[in-house]
Amino acid sequence: MIKIIPKAVYSLNIKKGNEKIKNFDYLTENAPSVNKQLLFSMLKKNADTEYGKRYCFNEITTIEDYQKKVPFSIYDDYAPYIERMIAGEEKLLTNDPIVHYALTSGSVDNPKKIPVSEQTVKLYREYATQFSFAIIARALGEKWKKGRGLNLMEVKFETLPNGLFAGSISGRGVYSIKNLLFLMFSSPKEIVFPTEIMDTKYAHLRFALMDRNLSYIVSAFMTGVSDLMKYLENNWELIVEDIKKGTIDPDIKMPDEVKQQLLRQIKPNPKRAAELRREFEKGFDTPIIKRIWPEFAFVHAIGSGGFSVYTDKMRHYLGDIPIYFSVYAASESIMAICNEMESQEFVLIPDSAFYEFIPVGQEDSQETLTMEQLETGKDYEIVLTNTSGFYRYRIKDVVRVVGWYKNCPKIQFVYRLNQMVSIAGEKTTEESVSWAVKEFAKEVGCELVDYSVYADVAVSPGRYVIFIETEKPLAPNRYDELRNVIEEKLGIANPSIRSKVKSGVLSPSEIAFVQEETYALYRDLMIMRGISGNQLKPVRVIDTLVKENFFFALVNKE
Repeated sequence: MIKIIPKAVYSLNIKKGNEKIKNFDYLTENAPSVNKQLLFSMLKKNADTEYGKRYCFNEITTIEDYQKKVPFSIYDDYAPYIERMIAGEEKLLTNDPIVHYALTSGSVDNPKKIPVSEQTVKLYREYATQFSFAIIARALGEKWKKGRGLNLMEVKFETLPNGLFAGSISGRGVYSIKNLLFLMFSSPKEIVFPTEIMDTKYAHLRFALMDRNLSYIVSAFMTGVSDLMKYLENNWELIVEDIKKGTIDPDIKMPDEVKQQLLRQIKPNPKRAAELRREFEKGFDTPIIKRIWPEFAFVHAIGSGGFSVYTDKMRHYLGDIPIYFSVYAASESIMAICNEMESQEFVLIPDSAFYEFIPVGQEDSQETLTMEQLETGKDYEIVLTNTSGFYRYRIKDVVRVVGWYKNCPKIQFVYRLNQMVSIAGEKTTEESVSWAVKEFAKEVGCELVDYSVYADVAVSPGRYVIFIETEKPLAPNRYDELRNVIEEKLGIANPSIRSKVKSGVLSPSEIAFVQEETYALYRDLMIMRGISGNQLKPVRVIDTLVKENFFFALVNKE
């Protein structure tokens, strides 16, 4: 009976997903017109809002009208409206019902509160769950046995004065299928809906490892999956012993009430514990996942772009088990989706937001392009008009057009404009740093864990400091050699750095190796400070005093 229930739930989602795929083919075939129709529908619907009256939505009949009358916007333009909305006012930005506020991870003390409409939640559910499962089912066929999965996306909200929840958008997506969660996933509600800080890695693994038929892992980002597997590698003996005895080790950080609730749901399982111990004792040199979960079929997580270093690490645990790279999304909108397994290219979703594009290098221009005007191989800043009341909103993402699906662009995320480092006008992107560090790792023969860049302007002239964590320490007497390699790779990735160092405008770059588990510790500390694990992205730029103090304190001094 237990094995049949999840299959019925998946079948329903896959059926709806197949219908969505069929509709998606129509939408992408007619993408430019569908996207423009969406814009005019939103303008008409919201013409009588305060924002709509301010910018004369009722007078807009063409894209050109829209671009002339409505200015570009950033979050600060909406903040006063949002505070009034949270206080209970309506008809300010949109007439669509706002059902949630997405808290961004940018600041612990004052995170942005992004309004999320019912329509946006619906789109997340349809694409991130139903469409995704249908794509996976088509790709894997009978290889996916449709058992329970491990869901690493937590649902942790605060309640606002207007009675609505605020929290991560991915958490809201999970909340929207809350009635199905415990049919589809292995972790109990006490773990998925945490009310206090606890060792969630242990808690998730404690239940997932008991299920020999675990079918997949789903996470917002690949960092969550990779951190979980590293935790397993370091702590499997403790977990296996607890599975054997039906206990939870007293040293595990967990509220007593939660611990008692979880203990009522588990019992000793020496047979499963012995099976797990046999596999773990063989070591982690060969892919472990299929050895402990024979029916494991896929991982579902965002793992491209800045997350690729964690995707590379996961291959060690996965072997030939495929990855579904999920969606390209932000708190403001779900924008694009993978329509193939293992693809890291995303097709724009024509009915999710109206898209405009600013060619890279023309950021100061007021002119934009629409999707049919884009060119393959070129990079663009993406500008959104979403279904939650943001108009011509600059999210600061740069995407690259890599091809077309029917008449709709296929894109890859390249970098965030506010994560670009520039000391003397050299404009070093996340993509450039990523390439340089990965090439460094290849040349010096080390396994990369993570990396960041810091613009050191305390020296004159300024310089780049590249922070790197490797799987095993590199010999201290190689420092000069290693510094020269990273300098060379940065100069290739961004020739402007090389020329400015040569001319004395920049000082030579430095390299700083941090201690083992530094990046994992940073993520754990941010979670303890209240940031949702669903939102923790890699630290690519050390751009705050908190990050600066943390990473410099953990530089390996040997």
